[in-house]
Amino acid sequence: MSGEIQGAWFKAILGSMTAASSRFPQQQQRINSMRDDTWYAWEDYVRMVGELQASLGDRAVEAIAQRSAMRTLPLARALGFDSVEKVFGDFDALLRGMVRALPPSDSTRTVSFMPLSVELESHSRLPSALLLGTFRGLLMGFGKIVTEVKVTQRGGTRRFSLKWM
Repeated sequence: MSGEIQGAWFKAILGSMTAASSRFPQQQQRINSMRDDTWYAWEDYVRMVGELQASLGDRAVEAIAQRSAMRTLPLARALGFDSVEKVFGDFDALLRGMVRALPPSDSTRTVSFMPLSVELESHSRLPSALLLGTFRGLLMGFGKIVTEVKVTQRGGTRRFSLKWM
């Protein structure tokens, strides 16, 4: 079984992306019919994110993901991720709370966490802009101001380095 993402998360991210433009009426209609407490195919989420990202571009996707992550922080808190340390100390645990049976290839793991910085590695099929916006939004939701971001790629692995104050 490929993974499943809870409707509340699916809707928060993709609903914001489709609302950003009138070019996505079919996707918006599908998202509007989703229930927060129902699980939906991870493959559909990945596919839709890719389609929308190709249309909207990196900057828009990062900004949308940032706002969405801040709005969905109560969902993360309800899962027990109620501090920066809990979210970024083991980011993959949060991801697995949002996506059950997450394919290992789509994980995002914490490489190192310090009080004012984190390094994460991902092989995820999700765009870097979406992941980066999500990281920024979660940090902002905890009142942190991101001061430095670095994204590097080696082979299929992307490393995200963030610092904040």
